[in-house]
This record gives sequence, C-alpha cells and structure tokens, in this order.
Amino acid sequence: MSDENNNVLLIITDDKMKAFFTVRDPESVNKELIDKLVRDKGVKYGIDKQVLDDLIKSPSEGTFLFATGTPPKEGQDGYVQYLFSSRVVRSNEQDQQNVDFREVFNVPSVTANTVLAVYHPAVKGEDGRMVTGQVIAARKVVELTLRAAKGTVLSNDGMMVSSQINGRPRTQKKGNNVIVGVDAVYQHEGDVDIKSGNLRFHGDVTVTGNVMDNMIVDVQGNLRVQGFISRSNIKVKGSLEVIKVVTAGKIVAGGSTVSLSAVEKELRKIEQSINSLNAATLQLMGKLRQTRPNIQYGQVVMTLLDKKFNYIGRQVRGLVELVNKQKQKPPEEVQDAIQALNRISGFKALALQNLDEVQKNVASALALLDSLSHESAHIVANSVWNSEIEATGDIKITGQGAFNSRLNSLGTITINGVLRGGDMYAQKGINAGEIGGPMGITTTVRTEKGCLIKARQVYVGTVLQIGSYTYKVNRENSMVLARLNEKGEIVLH
Repeated sequence: MSDENNNVLLIITDDKMKAFFTVRDPESVNKELIDKLVRDKGVKYGIDKQVLDDLIKSPSEGTFLFATGTPPKEGQDGYVQYLFSSRVVRSNEQDQQNVDFREVFNVPSVTANTVLAVYHPAVKGEDGRMVTGQVIAARKVVELTLRAAKGTVLSNDGMMVSSQINGRPRTQKKGNNVIVGVDAVYQHEGDVDIKSGNLRFHGDVTVTGNVMDNMIVDVQGNLRVQGFISRSNIKVKGSLEVIKVVTAGKIVAGGSTVSLSAVEKELRKIEQSINSLNAATLQLMGKLRQTRPNIQYGQVVMTLLDKKFNYIGRQVRGLVELVNKQKQKPPEEVQDAIQALNRISGFKALALQNLDEVQKNVASALALLDSLSHESAHIVANSVWNSEIEATGDIKITGQGAFNSRLNSLGTITINGVLRGGDMYAQKGINAGEIGGPMGITTTVRTEKGCLIKARQVYVGTVLQIGSYTYKVNRENSMVLARLNEKGEIVLH
C-alpha cells in the first residue's frame, strides 16, 4: 500500500514479522497517509510509535522499521534423567591377541535403594505474534510417564524410580512411557546339561561350566559361558561371551531384532514406493479430471502400477518371501501391513478410494519394528565350528577362527584367525585374518555399501560382496582392503 504516486510505501516481510516504511518523497509524508497505510495493511502489533512520530514530524528519504513481531518461545519436552549407565561398556580391544575375558564386557549394576531415574516435566512454550496480529502457536511439548518395572519402585509423586534389589538396571521406552527396572544376576554352577535341564532366566547369567548337546539357554540379559557350547540353541537378549569353542551351535544375541532388521529394511523401501505412488496418482487425477471428471482413484492407481510403478508388486512379493523365511511368527502389525499391501495388487486396486489405509498399516508396522530394542548385543567367542550365529552388535572371534559357519552381524565382524567355509555378513564392515582356503573352499563375505572388507590373506574362490556388487577372487591376495570405487566396482588394495 502506498500513496497514489508511490512516494511512500509500507512493506511487510513474507513471514509477517517486520513492517517498514520506505519514503521516496519526504514532502508526501503526513499523518493521515501514514495512519491509512497502517490501517489498510492491517499492521496491529509490535508498532514502535516513536518511529512513526519521528517520521511524521521530520520526514526524510529512506527505509524505516516501525513494527516487529514476536517469534514463539520454544518450550522443552519432558525428559528422564538417568543416574546410571544402562549400556554395556566394552574394554580396550587394541591388543586383540591377549583378551582378558573378564573385562570384555563391563556390565553395569546397581545396589538396592538407589535412585535410578528422575523425571523433569515439560515446560510449555509461549505463542508468538505477527505484525498483523496473527498468533504463531508455539510447538506443543511432549510429556512422558515414568513407570517402574520389576526390581524397582515409583515414588508417590511419579517423578522418581528407585531400585529394590541388587542387579543390572535397564530402560525401555514404549510410546510416551519410560520404563525402568532392575534384573538380578544369576550364576549357574557347572554344566547346562540333561541333569540341570534347559536354562531360562530374566536377567544376566554366568555359566561356570559348559553348555552341552541339545540344550536350550534363553537369557533376557547378558550370558557368560566359562566353558564351551556344543550343539545347543542359545538365545540371548544381551551380549554373549564364550571362553572356549562353539561347535554346531545356533546362537542369537539381541532377540528378534536381528531377523526382523531385513524385514524393516524392505518395508521402508515399500513405504517410499507407496508414498510416491500416492503423490503421482493425485497429480495425474488432477490433470485427467479436467477432461474426464468421472475418473476414479482406483483406475489411476492401476494404470500407474502397470506402467510406472510395476516394481511395487515385486517389492511386496519379496517382503512376503522374507517374512515367510522367519523362524518366528511375525508381529501382528507386520501381518496387517502385508494384508493391506495385497489390496493394491491386480484388480483389487480398482476398489481403492485412496491409499490412506495402506500407508497407515505400513507406518504402524514400521513404528513397531522401530520400537523394538536396538541396543547392540555383542558376541565374543574363542572359535566357531559348523554354527549359525547372529548378533545385533559386533561379533568377535579371538582364537583359531570360524569354520563352515554362518555369521550375521548388524555391527562389525572381527576374526583374528581364519574364516574358512560358510557365509559371513556384517552391516558395518569386516576384518579377518584369512578368508577362504588353499583348496578353494566356498566362502562368502558380505557387507553394506560404504563399508570395507579387510583381511591379511584372501584365497582364490572367495566371494566378496559390498552392497549389491560381488567380486569372486581369482588369485591369492595379501593385505586386502576391499571397497567400492566411484564406478560401483569392488576394488582390492
């Protein structure tokens, strides 16, 4: 807004947080014009009357800031202050040839009647205001609820959790609930065998002997086996330390998170595809309805699935195959997501009014998978023979090596000795002494794009895979560092 000759301009910034007068001809300035421009432009807040008075009394050329809005004041979400460390701390492992197994994992512990956590309530923010008087709402703050699990007690005001027993503290977040508990530590004297029966415990366990053939050990904390493991099924939610050899064992450290990580990865790809399909459908419908007002959402989806998004069907089939391979029944949310995704296959897509329900079910499944414990659960063993081993954290073999085994790690894999025969996957990189063997035994080593495979010796016939790229070693190599180059090819240094 300005006078008819544009000699006096009132300018409001795009964010409506500042208003200026620009004067080109001081003689055009008068109180009536200034008041009219302010009124017509709707400037109501943050006005500096002194600036306007000075401008009217002593007009001059230039730009004058006369109104300033107030930005919203950020609040603070509620948070829990932990007075302990719930993480497993690994020792200095630089000297990999001399590992003191007593110090591989420093498991935190607390004594009874110790304050473990204190809740600090949220602090609300303050709304802001534009120069036009519009309110800028402050971000809503998030409140949490502190809860006490087994081994702890909640204070009367709900603001503090204290331990009731000696043991290992743990935390878990479910939605806006923060749960604090303490698990006791159990020591199993001697072997886990037919005499003792299978071992199941909700906490940390030390086995002073061996785990014998055909036994089951299911531990919800950390497990330390001072002897060997033979032909047994071991499931550990925390970390595992085996002083001696693992032979023909099936071991999982970190719970179902290991097996479900691949499902989560594929489901995230599908989520991106569905979001892109929905955006493309809405865009195309907007154009088509100019000439075909009766075009339906399902018709457009089917067309796009056939022409541009035909890969979604393959993604869904791949997800189903992956879920069916899982040893355990998938969570209900994952089953619901698959059922919803089947609605966009074939002629079923014609009945779709939108993709809201599909997107909602996929998002719910991903939220559930994301809520599962992602705490790194590590495995350390002397050597491994003919075994299947999975861990959400690192796997480290300190002795002779791993032979004819399958190793799967969401962290790194370090083998001081030999990896000979079998398959090894590490999400964050691999470091081994020798990979493969002189007789060309089939050995496959895999990691993700951007990570490295290192070895002192790699034998002919070994298959290296980084991301989706593979390389079969055709000659013996020493001091190998395998990575992807700019062309996406695996190169050895």
